[in-house]
Amino acid sequence: MKELPRLEATMPKAIKIFTLSDRTQTIRAAVSDVQFTLMLTIALVVMVIFISCAAWATIIPSITVPLALLGACALMWAAGYSLDNLSLMALTISVGFVVDDAIVMLENITRYIEQGDAPLEAALKGSREIAFTIVSISVSLIAVLIPLLLMGGIIGRLFREFAVTLSMTIVVSAAVS
Repeated sequence: MKELPRLEATMPKAIKIFTLSDRTQTIRAAVSDVQFTLMLTIALVVMVIFISCAAWATIIPSITVPLALLGACALMWAAGYSLDNLSLMALTISVGFVVDDAIVMLENITRYIEQGDAPLEAALKGSREIAFTIVSISVSLIAVLIPLLLMGGIIGRLFREFAVTLSMTIVVSAAVS
């Protein structure tokens, strides 16, 4: 809408330009709603972890979830993707996947700490032991998205960005964990 006066200035006087319908308001409202859902999802996931684990154990997923989402956004930017409804929906869905990697790693490290190992030693032992599991979980999750990546037509093009965004988030989550 901001560019409309400039566009009118370049057109011949006989051509009249006017807006038939403005869908930007509904699109902005939809994106805003998905952003709210994403924040609510993160808050609920952290709250469930806080209730079910020790308070100190909540810190790690609280850091890894936003870190993985920011890393995925950086990869989306590098790939030329935008934050639309489908990519935001992929990020919202990925919160559950992202927190899984962190919890699996945290549980293994906590086990070594409870056995009497120093925290650094427990972190090194636990991460070495569970790294293959994190990678295999991530590869399995990405493999499930292959049919979406290979889907043809207009719907395939729409869901390709969804699947790639979800895959990038899973990869970043594995690296962060």
